[in-house]
Amino acid sequence: MDATVESRSPGSRTAGDDDILYPGTTPERLSSFNWEIGGSFMRTRLSTVLAGLLGLAGALAVAAPPAQAAQRSSTATVADRLILEPTDRGYRGSLQVDLTYRGATPGRATYVITEPIPGAYQNAEWGINCYSSGELLPDDRTKVECNVPGGLLAPGEQRTFTIDFQVLTTVQPYAMKARNGEVAVKVGGTVVADEEFATRFRSTTGSLANPQPYVRDTQPDVAVTVAGDLEMVRQPSGWFKGRLPVTVRYHSDAPHQWVSIVGRNLPPTFDWPWSPECGHECAPGGPLMEGEARTFDLHFSASPDTPLGDLGEAGVEVAVWELRQYPDANPADNVATFSVTVTEAA
Repeated sequence: MDATVESRSPGSRTAGDDDILYPGTTPERLSSFNWEIGGSFMRTRLSTVLAGLLGLAGALAVAAPPAQAAQRSSTATVADRLILEPTDRGYRGSLQVDLTYRGATPGRATYVITEPIPGAYQNAEWGINCYSSGELLPDDRTKVECNVPGGLLAPGEQRTFTIDFQVLTTVQPYAMKARNGEVAVKVGGTVVADEEFATRFRSTTGSLANPQPYVRDTQPDVAVTVAGDLEMVRQPSGWFKGRLPVTVRYHSDAPHQWVSIVGRNLPPTFDWPWSPECGHECAPGGPLMEGEARTFDLHFSASPDTPLGDLGEAGVEVAVWELRQYPDANPADNVATFSVTVTEAA
């Protein structure tokens, strides 16, 4: 039987070659099938790779440590009103501040007070609790930064403190009001609260209703008088000593730090006058309130070579000291004179 020979064009495939032709499969369909298989394989491989990458990213996200929650800041609240109560020495009042400290380690806090009335702030300890004498504002009020009392704050500690005020003016049967003050609280140098507060003077009848504006004096008015003359007596040491009763009066409510008192026209062998309570050149007891009179002994000493007898007239002069100086309203009564006599011991 003759064998039949099938001619093929180059590139054509027949059964018996590397591929198996299934029933109904033609070379053209086989070629299309192979491309489909190849494309599907590539798509399957790409999908597998992408799924693997997504799975790896998810695994990394699960394995990563959770982000730390943001640390809460420290907080403070300031009372919204200062009530100045009438007393036997002007008005006094306190402003409450509540502080919550959320630092991770012990720390300090400060407050910056802008007083509502010149000279009213009372907590100042210059150079100790407060960083300086403060800033003197154009209206004579003081703004100063001070440490929160109580020392270091523990993490999570809640601390309440007060800021104290005094106004040395005559108490009134009607309520009064002054301008607002301001308190800023700082923790680690960061301001955590900055609040204004109203200021009210309670009347002597207990009322806060219908307040009238408080108007203070701007000029001081201090006066001095002496009782008798100065007699200096020689002591066993050879020095001469004497005492002179002095009364200082204040007729103003202008703020001041203290009252100074100095000698005038004393003999050249005399030292500066002084008081045991205050030392040289100051009246004891601190600032005076409006209408207050204060009497004390002023001490004098003189060297052994001081001549005996009547040494003529000398005097003492008073003035108030404040950060911003104003002239006295009545300078004529700022000086009191007396005669000086020096004697041997009796």
